[in-house]
Amino acid sequence: MKILICPDSYKGTLTSEQVCACIKDGILQADNTHEIYTLPFADGGEGFADCFKNICKGNSLYINAHDIYNRPIKAEIITFGSTAVIESAKASGLQKRKDVMQASSYGTGELIKSAVSQGFSDIILALGGSGCCDGGAGALSSLGAGFYDENYTKIAVPKGKDLNYIFGAGFRNIVKGINFTYACDVENELFGKNGAAYVFAPQKGANESNVKELDEGLKRLNAFLPNDVSSVKGGGAAGGLCAGLYSVYGGEIKSGFDVLSEYSNLEEKIKASDIVITGEGKTDSQTLMGKLPYRVSLLAKKHGKKCIVISGEIEGVSLGDEMYSLIDENTTAQQAIAEPEKTLTQKAKNILK
Repeated sequence: MKILICPDSYKGTLTSEQVCACIKDGILQADNTHEIYTLPFADGGEGFADCFKNICKGNSLYINAHDIYNRPIKAEIITFGSTAVIESAKASGLQKRKDVMQASSYGTGELIKSAVSQGFSDIILALGGSGCCDGGAGALSSLGAGFYDENYTKIAVPKGKDLNYIFGAGFRNIVKGINFTYACDVENELFGKNGAAYVFAPQKGANESNVKELDEGLKRLNAFLPNDVSSVKGGGAAGGLCAGLYSVYGGEIKSGFDVLSEYSNLEEKIKASDIVITGEGKTDSQTLMGKLPYRVSLLAKKHGKKCIVISGEIEGVSLGDEMYSLIDENTTAQQAIAEPEKTLTQKAKNILK
């Protein structure tokens, strides 16, 4: 029997590669006659670049940059051919300290600029897990744009708190020749009640007053960008980073799942399999809004393949043909988190019985 294992990571516990290994090991311990293929996957968030490294035989490139609070870091990007895959969360990711007003996407711009300077002009930018809400002003500033205050003094590293104090902008010195694909799994616009500030800023540390200020700031920033991106679907991703870059560079905004599916020939691999196994850290109502296990299950159903979902936790949803949770009447959340690989491997022994 041909089995394809294609899960997301169990966020904060196991990478998608580790999940694949555990499920494969468990199945083979129970029956070693199966033909098993593993495809570690992601839909634009954590581990997205690593999936490209595996699928495209990419190389790791480490770049000096700055995090959202302008502290020096070294971040990894994945390269193959003329392409660099960059996770915005590597430099601009959410941290334990949540101070979105002081946070900037400047570091993501540094990663892009460095990649381009080394000959990688095709940029696949994953827009998940950011800790900033600056509309991409920080990243654009790093790439050569200028944002100026009322005294026409350049704002060196634009942050969320600076957006309402922009009185001028210039893009003449911007790095040119970049072809962007934005791996984005939200459809939120840049500002408004469905925008970056109102929907995502609270989880990044914004209070009610901050949210209103950021929303007004994003609206103000849009007025200074070279192209109006107020109605661009997905523009609000990564605190508006998508909209800011798209206004200057254009490009293609796509589902992260779709981007990786095309490079990996996922649909063809599903068609060639008898059983497809997928999963994630927690499968709940949000999964049905288009997360990876849901998308995999749809492809499996399209081609008449059995789909098994095995996740860390399952809450109130039905998906695929069979579902298994690491947390059950015999295993507490604490036990599953303490020994995730052992728990998953043990669970996988029984899923084909």
